[in-house]
Amino acid sequence: MRRARFSTIGILRRHDVAGLIVEDLFRGVEFWLVDEGLESLLPDGAALATLLYTPEGFAMTAGILVSLDIELIEDAIADAPQLLRNRREELIDDRRFVEAIYKVALQAG
Repeated sequence: MRRARFSTIGILRRHDVAGLIVEDLFRGVEFWLVDEGLESLLPDGAALATLLYTPEGFAMTAGILVSLDIELIEDAIADAPQLLRNRREELIDDRRFVEAIYKVALQAG
């Protein structure tokens, strides 16, 4: 689980067996998120930021979940403007982006 990666995900639909089909919004990859709790709570179209662990063929959450919207992302980048130097595909792997997302979410309550 040390290889868990920070991801921003959008809920696309329910999986036929259990969990959700989600899309990593920065990396543009779809995967199966095995989480029955999220499956029962979140509507299609919801977006989250969290750490994901992907052992083989599926993913599972491995960290704090943050409900995500464009305002939260904009506030995070405003708190760390140096992030604008990154290309989109680099931004998601920058630890300063992760820190800024969690900081803004905590401040928002």
